[in-house]
Amino acid sequence: MKIDTKELIEQYFDQAVESTKELIKIPSVESEPVGDKPFGFGVHDALEYIIKLTKKLGFNPVKDDTNKYAYFDFGTGKDIFAILCHLDVVPAGDLTKWFTGPFDPIIKDNKLIGRGSFDDKGPTMMNVYAVKYLKDKGFNPSKYTIRVIFGLNEETNWKCMEKYVADHGYAKTGYVPDGLFPCVYAEKWISTVEITSNVKPNFEIKAGQAVNMVCDVAEYTGDNIALIIEKLNGVKNISTQVENQVLVVKGLPGHASVPFVGVNAATYLANALYELGNDHPLIKFVATQCHLNFSMSKVFGDISDETGDLTQNIGLLNINNEESKIVINFRVPVFTNPENDLLPVLDKKLKEYNLGLNIHPVTKAIYIPKDSELVTTMFDIYQQVTGDMNAKPQSMGGGTYAKTMPNIIAFGAAMDIENASMHAYNEYVAIDHLKKMLEIYTKAIYKLTK
Repeated sequence: MKIDTKELIEQYFDQAVESTKELIKIPSVESEPVGDKPFGFGVHDALEYIIKLTKKLGFNPVKDDTNKYAYFDFGTGKDIFAILCHLDVVPAGDLTKWFTGPFDPIIKDNKLIGRGSFDDKGPTMMNVYAVKYLKDKGFNPSKYTIRVIFGLNEETNWKCMEKYVADHGYAKTGYVPDGLFPCVYAEKWISTVEITSNVKPNFEIKAGQAVNMVCDVAEYTGDNIALIIEKLNGVKNISTQVENQVLVVKGLPGHASVPFVGVNAATYLANALYELGNDHPLIKFVATQCHLNFSMSKVFGDISDETGDLTQNIGLLNINNEESKIVINFRVPVFTNPENDLLPVLDKKLKEYNLGLNIHPVTKAIYIPKDSELVTTMFDIYQQVTGDMNAKPQSMGGGTYAKTMPNIIAFGAAMDIENASMHAYNEYVAIDHLKKMLEIYTKAIYKLTK
């Protein structure tokens, strides 16, 4: 069959955008489980919406009996070609920083703005409507059954995909529309650690919303507030205000895989405190080893390879009389094993500061050869649609559902990760970019499954 790009855009794109807007309206931030809603009300509402929508589009969606994921199938092939999407989003943060309500999507300056527009609701909908177009045109993939899977807590601990794999096993191959174009042949290791102190403070800090976000708000209660404000005055993208004797320091959020894109309020606050003589071990460690040193080269030296540099992001910083800890999220180059080559070095350094170390489970890296059929096919289709002859298969620090199954890689949707808006205020996706997505995914699904 021939894919008619003009017909695809004219007849399906506006529908896909409207469905994306409806999904953005649902504040699907994971919250405490309630009854049969394991990830809270908002995420469950998004699940119910996708079930209703895909039924309306003529598919037969299947919902997990514990409400942790959903999927629909198209085709008659023996093997599964999986498209792994997610419906949950990160918290919206400081609402005053948004042009509109984060869950009140608008189109402005040819951009669709709203939490989840890029990560991952826009790309998800372009894939749903790509499959819808192929179905309507009579395409019958006999090599594979195409399965579009909707995960529900990608932004936290992936319990949704853990349940899916336990129920259904691995797909034969497929992709995740939650990374970079033209495609991602390698994803770094992800290692999260808690660094703890038992030194009782005479101040309090509460900072951060999630480990996979640059900390954009830090609250401080204690002495020297005026001096801290003086230290931070004039720092680009840092603002301060005092509310009920609590100093609030605000920076800019961003994705933990590119921490240098955001402005970390917690590390700026810690650095100011250290310069004013605060010698709490956690404050000293953050100021001397982490602040604006995204590779933590003073601890590890130069750790890099073809898949990029080591990066670290302090997502959470809490210091009070009940607990004192920082949570650091590392993105580790593929050919460095964090468990053998990184964490022992960190532990040794922390002992110099009398700090403890708790290690979360490590998420393994992905490496698919650049000359594999999966990579080369995706790369060719991207170039055909965009005309971008300078692009190359990418590596990245972001962790996607590709890590839940072998022979799955991230395919889109960002074309420039350092200027992408995932996890940021006024998250957006360009309308023209969405159109390219719809065309790329439609042609890729057809070529990869026929």
